[in-house]
Amino acid sequence: MTRLKSDRYEVDPGDGLRREVVGEWSPEKHARLRRYVDITRATRRRFDKSGSTYIDLYCGPGQARMRDSLDVIDGSSLVAATEAARNTPFTGIHVGDLDNDNVAACAARLKKLHIEPHMYIGEAAEVASSVVSKLNPHGLHLAFLDPYSITALPFSVLSTLGELKRMDLIVHVSIMDLQRNARLFMDNGVMESFAPGWSNTVHPGTKNETLVPQLFRHWRGLLENLGYKISDNVERVTGPNNQPLYWLVLAAKHDLADKFWSQVSNIQPQRRLF
Repeated sequence: MTRLKSDRYEVDPGDGLRREVVGEWSPEKHARLRRYVDITRATRRRFDKSGSTYIDLYCGPGQARMRDSLDVIDGSSLVAATEAARNTPFTGIHVGDLDNDNVAACAARLKKLHIEPHMYIGEAAEVASSVVSKLNPHGLHLAFLDPYSITALPFSVLSTLGELKRMDLIVHVSIMDLQRNARLFMDNGVMESFAPGWSNTVHPGTKNETLVPQLFRHWRGLLENLGYKISDNVERVTGPNNQPLYWLVLAAKHDLADKFWSQVSNIQPQRRLF
């Protein structure tokens, strides 16, 4: 068993499984995920033969406790699965994580809902290839990518998933990580992994207030080169002191996804990125 990190994980006294300890902003991204799964229910019904799947490459243990309020919430995989089960269930759920205990706990909680997930242990880039090899290329797929850091989100994950024609992506991009570590990432190769070719469009001497948006635009451009349309409704989520935490990005290869995202995101002017 992987050793618990005292500040990040704990044991749930109810089921004895691991759970995360998270910040108060976590339910916000789950609310968007839940609403997107709900609003796409009719679309999923049209893929009853080829299948509709949910993919979570950073699944965590499937349950979390809020650090300040002590409320217990479902993780992203359970949020998506339970919402879909209300009307049009996914025909397959794929959960992966670098930590085997996270995968085991998440899968156990899904099984309590009578869902048998496909399980993967490893880095997201490797897991993405394994997942894609098992998916119907004619199906409808949704991947929710919620890594803890930029380091864990190499662009190869997105390019592998993007090999499929109907693979919607909801991606959590950490603003805080970029603001704190962008120059370090430029030096140690992480930026080249996250946003290949960044140095062709972004000068490393650019001031911080414009450096991070420029890097993000370059990353968006790479997704567009894969045939994705990036919704202009990019959620910019902030913390309790109004500090920027992350962007939540919807990328899809069809116009309907952007229409759906516009309905579920409820963007306010001060929350828009550009």
